[in-house]
Amino acid sequence: MIRWLLLIPFALLIAIGASSFFLMVASMIDPVMASLTGDTLFVGFWSFVDAVFSAEDPEPIVTEAFLAVGRLVFTLLVLPPLLVAVVSEVLGLRNVIWYAAAMGALTASVPWILRGAARIGSPLELHVSLVLGLTGAVAGLIYWAIAGQGAGRSAQAAERP
Repeated sequence: MIRWLLLIPFALLIAIGASSFFLMVASMIDPVMASLTGDTLFVGFWSFVDAVFSAEDPEPIVTEAFLAVGRLVFTLLVLPPLLVAVVSEVLGLRNVIWYAAAMGALTASVPWILRGAARIGSPLELHVSLVLGLTGAVAGLIYWAIAGQGAGRSAQAAERP
């Protein structure tokens, strides 16, 4: 019971933080991600500022912008580890490869799922998917290191040395 109340949420929180840090570092170091992130932030910021200053009441614009950023962060960084952790706990999976591969594959596939178009991606899109996959794999490894090793074990098996 303590595992579900304390350990799993703590492990998810640390894993999400680690993957967020990894994505931030990758967005600064990797040239493709740096260009994508920089261009997106530049255009998004100035569009946001323009919309705020041209509106009579900027509160709905600011609220919607924060909600959009929250949805994006949740979809890319929170949802894949949460889904894999729940499936792993229910099925009792505790293999490190499962956690890294499942979270990596799910995180990498999120943009393709949301786009919904069945077409071959460009090399740059595939590169971004690779970085997102590595981001998910980092989350999987961290989650496994904290909580995944004892997933699905009975209370007696977990207490035995």
